[in-house]
Amino acid sequence: MRWFWRLLTLLVFMGLVRTLLVPEPKTFIVWPKEQNWVQTIQGELRQWQELSQDLPASIEVEVRRLWKDFEPNGDGKEV
Repeated sequence: MRWFWRLLTLLVFMGLVRTLLVPEPKTFIVWPKEQNWVQTIQGELRQWQELSQDLPASIEVEVRRLWKDFEPNGDGKEV
């Protein structure tokens, strides 16, 4: 069991040395050149408008369904 702890300690130490000595790879986010910020924002706005356009109708359907599920049917007992 002692060899397991020694191996684990060695691996942790090697990982620590690696993070300190080896530089992180540099990555860059590339933005497509054919689109500019205005077109991207307008596309996002159009998408949100399409998604939220039917929102009041779907809320009304859900409220009606909820009311139908909990509608009293007259067979309850008086408290």
